[in-house]
Amino acid sequence: MYKAETKNIVRDISNFYDTIFNHPKENVEKEIKTFVREFELNKNGREEANLHKCIVYTQDAPDKYTDGVTSLNKKLIGVNEKLQNAKPTFETLLSELTELRQNRQSRSDPYQKERKEFLKGIEKAKKNYEEEMKEREQELVKEYRLLMEEAVRGVAPP
Repeated sequence: MYKAETKNIVRDISNFYDTIFNHPKENVEKEIKTFVREFELNKNGREEANLHKCIVYTQDAPDKYTDGVTSLNKKLIGVNEKLQNAKPTFETLLSELTELRQNRQSRSDPYQKERKEFLKGIEKAKKNYEEEMKEREQELVKEYRLLMEEAVRGVAPP
């Protein structure tokens, strides 16, 4: 089928080539028109076949869609059942892992609570020390101001 068409196309192209180089302009225009006409006719045949295939595919599409949806639903139901069956196993594993983690933390450092309390005490003592130092600093600033004011006024310290 295609070989016969290619032979016709090759023959038309050779005629077209001869017409371009051997004939006047009017013949060239006629040959171009015939070539384009034949090409469009061959193209329309292919387009018709492609259109027919598309129509067949679109007619089958709803059936394929419903079949695909039903098979997908069946598979999803199976997956959901497997997940529901596996859920208790994972929950027990998770609880065991958390228990193991807590046991490991408590075994790894028996003095952890005491150390935290000690560090809290140090922080509290540090804050108290800083507050006391600020208070003393403020008292010294006040006393220094009084001395400076008295010195400016000319009053001698006792």
